[in-house]
Amino acid sequence: MRQPLHLLPRDVAPVPNVDLEAEADLARCGALKDYWYVACLSTELRPGKPLARTLFGTGLVLFRDAQGQPTALRDRCLHRNARLSRGAVFDGRIGCPYHGWVYDASGAVVEVPSLGPSQRSELLNAEACAREGLKPEPCALGRVSRFPAVEQDGLVFVYMGGDAPARAAPFRVPHWGQDGWTVYFMVTRFPNGVTNLVENFMDVPHTLFVHPGWFRKPARKRVPATVRRAEGSVLVTYKQAQDTLTGLGRLFNPRGLPLVHTDMFHVPNVTRVDYLWGEHGFVINSQCTPAGPTDSWVYTAISYRLPVDVPGALVGRALKPLVRWYTRQVIQQDVDIMDIQREALLDGPGGGVYSGTEADLHHADIEAYRRWLREGGQGSGPEAAERDMVFWI
Repeated sequence: MRQPLHLLPRDVAPVPNVDLEAEADLARCGALKDYWYVACLSTELRPGKPLARTLFGTGLVLFRDAQGQPTALRDRCLHRNARLSRGAVFDGRIGCPYHGWVYDASGAVVEVPSLGPSQRSELLNAEACAREGLKPEPCALGRVSRFPAVEQDGLVFVYMGGDAPARAAPFRVPHWGQDGWTVYFMVTRFPNGVTNLVENFMDVPHTLFVHPGWFRKPARKRVPATVRRAEGSVLVTYKQAQDTLTGLGRLFNPRGLPLVHTDMFHVPNVTRVDYLWGEHGFVINSQCTPAGPTDSWVYTAISYRLPVDVPGALVGRALKPLVRWYTRQVIQQDVDIMDIQREALLDGPGGGVYSGTEADLHHADIEAYRRWLREGGQGSGPEAAERDMVFWI
């Protein structure tokens, strides 16, 4: 158990709450890698086009195979290590831009142009090639690393956990394909690490200062909430049925129905924020993918359903440009504050050592789960708990 900071000996440096370097390093992230991570939108992975992505500091090239299924390979040619993502995709295979070595969807070398029509060494036999550290034909050259990839709910997921089985299936996008619901994605590159991002996405008090007028106005309200930690999730239920949201909040609740507001974190990298008035409202689901210690991709699905007195699903689709513009402004404000936090985190020693109050109870739970996974994820993890808290907004 961690000691309070004021009880630590003076010569003992405080242990950081968050170790961004280790969290984003494939060799040091422990069980954080044993989950499916979003690599791109389905629409971003176009037939015949390679796509470069970095997950846990590891470069990947994604492309579609001959059957149109997503493929993820290490973005490094076996020959001279050129980026495969700068090459061409044809017939479900990818060619290196440097010397044209061709790889199939399994990562195997299937053609070396310099070997000519025979695709074998002409003057050096197998023994001579071995003596010089060379290979006589493509099939002997080995494979680039291949990572499992699946496509679901408009997203392409990649698994980086090696031979260990995934600890959970890819997260489902809320209300994907359901009648009456409109769903769209926003892809944002954030200058910060995953733990800091998921805490930001599940943080109500910051909305007064980061999103003034866009999301909520100061009201000097006492907000009670219940925090439940169990089975790899943290659920915050806010007991503030009359909470009023500014901006588009009025569009979704013209009749003043009671609000049901919940925030949920799912290990290791997913948040879901629900604002519901009866059978309608909106849900913000963000899945975070670490590229580096302070470099992350966030794939946000906005799902919304308008009140019954707003006629037709066509209206919901027609409003999408307005809703998309509004949510983009709000997310950009979060990008800006995450950059401000990153600057201070990197400003000398002590970054990642956090203080907190009652309003940070759920953040402590998130950090406990992610620290447990980073340290190997052995056993059942943090024990289940349910507590009440209060904060003011």
